[in-house]
Amino acid sequence: MEGKAKVALTFALYQGDQLVRREAIAQDIVKVGKDPRSHLRVDDDLASRMHAVIEVAGPNDITLIDLGNEPGTMVNGQRVNKCKVRPGDQIQIGSTMIHLESAELAGSADAAAAVPPAPVTPQVPPHQMQVNTPTEAIAPQSAPPAANPFQSQSASQPPPAPAANPFAQANPFAAVASPFAAVANPFVASAADQGAGGYAINAPGGSDFDPSQPYTFSLVKSGPDVHPDEVETHAAAIEVIVKWDQNTLHVAHNSPPKSFFVGEEPGADYFVPSEVLGTTRAPVVVARGVSATLVMLPRSTGTVEIPGQGTFTFQDLISGGRARSSSELSGAHEFDLPNNAKARMEVEGTGLVFEVSAVNAGKAVATGVLASFEPAAYAFIGLSFLLHIGIIASMAFFMPSMGSDDAEAIDRDQLLLMQKMLNAAAEREQEEKETEQQPDQNADNKEGGTGTRAKGEEGSMGNPNTKDTNKRYGVQGPADNPDPHIARQAAMKEAQEFGMIGLINVGAGGDPNAPTAPWGRDDSLGNDPLSARGNMWGDSIGDAFGAGGLGLSGVGEGGGGRGEGIGLGNIGTLGHGAGTGTGQGFGNGHGRLGGAHQTKAPSLRQGQTQVNGRLPPEVIQRIVRQNFGRFRLCYENGLRNNPTLSGRVSVKFVIDRSGAVSTAQDGGSELPDQGVISCVVRGFGNLSFPQPEGGIVTVVYPIIFNPGD
Repeated sequence: MEGKAKVALTFALYQGDQLVRREAIAQDIVKVGKDPRSHLRVDDDLASRMHAVIEVAGPNDITLIDLGNEPGTMVNGQRVNKCKVRPGDQIQIGSTMIHLESAELAGSADAAAAVPPAPVTPQVPPHQMQVNTPTEAIAPQSAPPAANPFQSQSASQPPPAPAANPFAQANPFAAVASPFAAVANPFVASAADQGAGGYAINAPGGSDFDPSQPYTFSLVKSGPDVHPDEVETHAAAIEVIVKWDQNTLHVAHNSPPKSFFVGEEPGADYFVPSEVLGTTRAPVVVARGVSATLVMLPRSTGTVEIPGQGTFTFQDLISGGRARSSSELSGAHEFDLPNNAKARMEVEGTGLVFEVSAVNAGKAVATGVLASFEPAAYAFIGLSFLLHIGIIASMAFFMPSMGSDDAEAIDRDQLLLMQKMLNAAAEREQEEKETEQQPDQNADNKEGGTGTRAKGEEGSMGNPNTKDTNKRYGVQGPADNPDPHIARQAAMKEAQEFGMIGLINVGAGGDPNAPTAPWGRDDSLGNDPLSARGNMWGDSIGDAFGAGGLGLSGVGEGGGGRGEGIGLGNIGTLGHGAGTGTGQGFGNGHGRLGGAHQTKAPSLRQGQTQVNGRLPPEVIQRIVRQNFGRFRLCYENGLRNNPTLSGRVSVKFVIDRSGAVSTAQDGGSELPDQGVISCVVRGFGNLSFPQPEGGIVTVVYPIIFNPGD
């Protein structure tokens, strides 16, 4: 092709209707793209760095090849992969329209520069790009060197004779998506440059650097070799590298080993035109199990390097009988590659090179957030985490008192003491207030019963071994007995343990069915028709549930007083209240608690309480009486609307295992004011009792409201 005249192509680039610039290019292969080194640079966001190439064989033989990038290349409104173009055609890349205005023979470089570009955006010459290569990078060049077919010619330098296109009429990379498709190596000198003139240094930064001459990039070793165990596994793999001269076009690393085919048929691993291969599909390497078999293509030359045996040419292997005829491709030969063997195969007259290696598979690159962490880092982070958790736990365990000084602690103690005193005062006040049960129709119209409150810690009277309720105690004896008394506990114990002999020794002994006391006598004698261990108050004499004490409530053995008797006052010995009559209770009227009220204030009286469960009624009544204030408030709010409002409010509530009221509802109230009833029911729902034994307790508690006499 020596002596062939250049063809100058004139392009006009438009953005919409506005002319951006006009350029004249005289090249056999015109690179089109966004890369500043492109011959025809397209400044468009949708253009790729290497978008297309234009092959120029003559003024009437111009071929446009799209390199497979999106959004593709349009010619006269139609998307194309490869087509002929002529002056007047419109080429569209993205939003940029390129008009091919003319294609004329260029008699000289001056003729190529006759059409200057519009001064809009100057094109960056290839020799002005930044190259970061060490001074050891060398480019072998002959004297005189062959011209690079992809480098722009300077207007001041006559163009040397162009190098022959190694692919002539058939581009081996047409319609390939690779960004280097259909592009010769623009940086490395061709094989024609390696003449007899030897090698000369042409490195950027050197004193003899000539930017108009070709140069290459080289990797310079800057550290020790990496141990194979860090980057490889023990699994077998086949590595195939496709090159055009020194340009690497494709790398395949197949593990487990897999066959590699080239050609233009569907299913080929890499596209190579049939004009180059001589067939539409050819194998480069065939995998049989974990071994790799090299296929020596027809019209190819090359070498095979075997570790420990040396390097052999294809001809040596074929003539020596080590390579056999291929069953995959007619005219080809096969050779089994041992482990770590390397082969280089070059298709004659094309510059197409295949490098095949039987290697170990590479390690997969770790991915994820923690991929860059080393095991030592995991251990360090884990130990640090445990240490910090231990410190926080120790701080929580040994937390000091939050009080700032002793004065604050004293204030809190005083507040607690004051609260206890107020609660005790409120309790006494509630006990002293008159509360009425249902009147006893058989009352003797005398004052409340007599009796001295027994000394010792107060406990509720009764027999802990029975479930009966609403029965009062009795000590059998004549009704006119002037000296009623009970037996002491020691005498009763001796009578139980030693039988009749014990009774004879200690005297007559006490009635085993009557109450006893530590301060009692040797025998018991009262005023009642029979003896029974009942409560302080009740409708009849009989055993009733209690703690075995001598008072109204509690778990002690006494009555909470200072005397020696049974009662609530300080007159008499045995009785059922705090007065001078023979009834039950205290006051100056008749009935169980005796007496009419002298006050005009609204009154609350408790009715007969029904308890179903293991919780003493006295405990429930005591807690409810302590909260009469909130019930009185509900009643007083109702009196504002109806001054004569009166009646009974009966509340049915359930005490759960924790002592809290789980449910509270109306248990059949008669008060003609639903608002007061709802208020009282809500008040019961907020009460708290001791934890019952053996499950829940159901209570029906009536309260009688009266505005006063």
